[in-house]
Amino acid sequence: MDDEKEVIDDERIETINVALRLVVSFDVSGHRSGVGVAISQYIHGRKVTIRSNGGRKRYFYKGLVSKPGVEKLGQSVLLMKEKDAEDFASFLWRLKVPCRQWRVWLRPVDLP
Repeated sequence: MDDEKEVIDDERIETINVALRLVVSFDVSGHRSGVGVAISQYIHGRKVTIRSNGGRKRYFYKGLVSKPGVEKLGQSVLLMKEKDAEDFASFLWRLKVPCRQWRVWLRPVDLP
């Protein structure tokens, strides 16, 4: 008998490997626009231009979606690893933005 498969009472049971991810959704409606901007910068990153010695220096700070395992599923909905979800939820709670989290399990072929 294969280690991965077992037959019990004509029912095939398989062992599958899955990875835990969290779906995080949030709602910024009703908050001042600065809150939405801060969240957008946290998610997408931001560019900063600094004038120095008659020239300009440009810096890009990566956002949450540039991290491995983070996917934007839709407006105000992201899929990410547990640690990233904890950090993001803490950021949202500090801004007093309501959010919800759901645990999902993905097969390796479904992982971003």
